[in-house]
Amino acid sequence: MHRLSFLSVAVVLGMAINVQASIVDLTFSGNYEGAVSLPFSYSMTYDTSLDTNTEFFATGVNLGGETTTHEWHGYSASGITDVDFHLSELEWLLNDLDHDRTPAAGTTADLWFDVDLATGATPTRAWFSLTTSSLVVLEIGGRATEGNAIYMRDVSQIFYSGGIEVAMADSVTITRSDPAPIPEPASVITWTLLGIVGCIATWWNRRRKAG
Repeated sequence: MHRLSFLSVAVVLGMAINVQASIVDLTFSGNYEGAVSLPFSYSMTYDTSLDTNTEFFATGVNLGGETTTHEWHGYSASGITDVDFHLSELEWLLNDLDHDRTPAAGTTADLWFDVDLATGATPTRAWFSLTTSSLVVLEIGGRATEGNAIYMRDVSQIFYSGGIEVAMADSVTITRSDPAPIPEPASVITWTLLGIVGCIATWWNRRRKAG
């Protein structure tokens, strides 16, 4: 009985303090055509535990009067911990991120993906944009409607604010990698507690048999 009690305490403590962030590395790659014709590869690191946006639309539901053809998951800029967006002499920084992508009135997010990043799934579509101080816009994805359907466009564009297009990619490949988690102090404490409980339980069992 004592052994079970000690073990239960340790497990409960472990569950309470062993919380790890979900870090996601995303890469967006493809080939531009136009005034600029060359391959691109951008990267972003996102911490889903820092996300504050709760917007979500399942496949086949109403979004602004149209029907979604895939899931829409909204994310806030607060979860972005690092970006590497540069192409030749162009570079977009984290503070260049444009906020409030709005697929329908009253629905906004800084970024949109077609999967829940916290589940370990890899997105196939995304929508966000960045604008430099010189008004050069980099957009990944976009909002589009066709008939009664609404979806994220699988494209990337570079253009000057005002609409002058510099380059266009007809498709974007998104890849995902999750860095190996670094053991947190909570994890160390949890395993230490389990070790101590195991020793106490063994000692108690031997003492009871000897008695």
